[in-house]
Amino acid sequence: MSPRSAEAYSNLGNAQHAAGRPAEACASYRRGIDLNSNFAAAHTNLGRVLCEEGDFAAALRSCERAVEIAPNLPEAHNNLGNALRGLGRSEAAEVAFRRALQLQPDNAVLHANLGNLLGDLKRFEEAQACYRRAIEIDPELAVAHYGLASCLRSLGDLVAAAASYQKVLSLTPDQAFVWNDLGRTLRSLGRFAEAVAAFRQSLAVNPEFGEAYRNLASCQQLTADDQHLARLSALVGQQGLPIEERAAAGFAMGKVLDDADRFEEAFLAYEKANRIYRDSRAEVGDRFDAAELHREIDKTIATFDPRYFASVLDWGSPSELPVFIVGMPRSGTSLVEQIAASHSRVFGAGELREIGNLAQQLDPIIDAIQSGADEDAAETGAEHRITIRRLSDAHLEHLKALNGRAERVIDKMPDNVFKLGAIATLLTGARVIFCRRDPLDTCLSCYFQKFTGGQLGFSYDLADCAKRYLETERLTAHWRKVLPLKWLDVEYEALVSDLEDQSRRIIRFLGLDWEPACLEFHRTARTVTTASAWQVRQPLYGRAVGRWRKYQAHLEPLFDLLGADASG
Repeated sequence: MSPRSAEAYSNLGNAQHAAGRPAEACASYRRGIDLNSNFAAAHTNLGRVLCEEGDFAAALRSCERAVEIAPNLPEAHNNLGNALRGLGRSEAAEVAFRRALQLQPDNAVLHANLGNLLGDLKRFEEAQACYRRAIEIDPELAVAHYGLASCLRSLGDLVAAAASYQKVLSLTPDQAFVWNDLGRTLRSLGRFAEAVAAFRQSLAVNPEFGEAYRNLASCQQLTADDQHLARLSALVGQQGLPIEERAAAGFAMGKVLDDADRFEEAFLAYEKANRIYRDSRAEVGDRFDAAELHREIDKTIATFDPRYFASVLDWGSPSELPVFIVGMPRSGTSLVEQIAASHSRVFGAGELREIGNLAQQLDPIIDAIQSGADEDAAETGAEHRITIRRLSDAHLEHLKALNGRAERVIDKMPDNVFKLGAIATLLTGARVIFCRRDPLDTCLSCYFQKFTGGQLGFSYDLADCAKRYLETERLTAHWRKVLPLKWLDVEYEALVSDLEDQSRRIIRFLGLDWEPACLEFHRTARTVTTASAWQVRQPLYGRAVGRWRKYQAHLEPLFDLLGADASG
């Protein structure tokens, strides 16, 4: 009846979008724009759908045009923010979201979208405030509750995070990924029966969710029967499934077979899962660069020498509160933390992220000291001292906020081994526990673990695992020579063979009196968010010692690179 009505085409696009037909919706919006190039609603709606489809570059053009035509349209600024966020232009995205909120301050979705961006930027306190405001406006807005749950998890408040995930599921129960996130949170809290139920519900909603299978396997809840193995094998080979899910199913299959002592089949499953994930990351240019790591460690060794530490000897805080557990991943760091955190005067904070940020802030100061730029500038040197003390005091306040009663707070981020120079600059009274495990067992355990988000790129190739191990050992040898901090080496195998003697040694190193609860570490109720969340709540067992011998036929890359460093 009105074949040249731009509004009719835009409304048709809205209907097609609501019916789950995005390509048709985009065609209708574009037809409306052809008929009226100044039709802001059509540009806005096209931008929204393109954002949802992940075509952020095209979305940006539509959103910018919508804002140009209708600068006071909140939805246009919101869609612009989503497009910019998708393109990684966070600063401009924040401006767009805040402009949308100026125009419509009582819109819950706008507050939630700003919270999503702030969460991306790890500004979790601000993000939390946005989500809470969104929920104030619309208590039934599931995306706001989900954002709040994720934010609370990042802030370490897992009890509250679990409650928020449960709220999401009361509003939208058919969300497999939310059930999985709830399960992960409950597992970290040691509530394993509830966690397993959540993982199973995730699979009931989406039987192709490989990550839920992996999480069930991590809790030893999958058996190596034909049905499970056939299902996992099918998921690994399902070309249309996202790579993350295919790889996760492969790691689950490897774990199930390993638990069943079917070692040959287990290795082949792990090998395939690692190859799938490694190749997918390589396609987007994400590869572990051993040569670059070698150069970085060379620079670290050259920077943090005895002369440097002598020049900043008393600049940081002498507080004995901080304790750092470092080493290779899968070297026993979680176990050592669990033993120490079972002491009434110790708080295990898990893997904190703050040291990396502090190290970045210190870089210019360290460069200035090394270059000698401050030798004739007493005023500048004094400013650096003030900055270092300010940063160290702020970090100590953060640790105290985590647990105000503890006399020792543990940060067990293994990769802080690369940041010990900054730590020794800021926190001169800190203690360092370096965890070491048989190199073959360490590398094999890394290879068998799909780390969350794939942040440890070396772990998907055995040769890369060995290279990472050797570089970590090289840097650690340097720290042992020059680091002006209290230091303790803990061998995983010694801990397993004589738990009490090694546990007493750890507590003595922390400057505390012995407490028998440290031997009952698996009974300690605390949050554990790492891959060892299940293991550290079991009585100590020796099955993992010498595990590499079960897979010896496949470990030639490790033997070749580790050489004399490998166990007999």
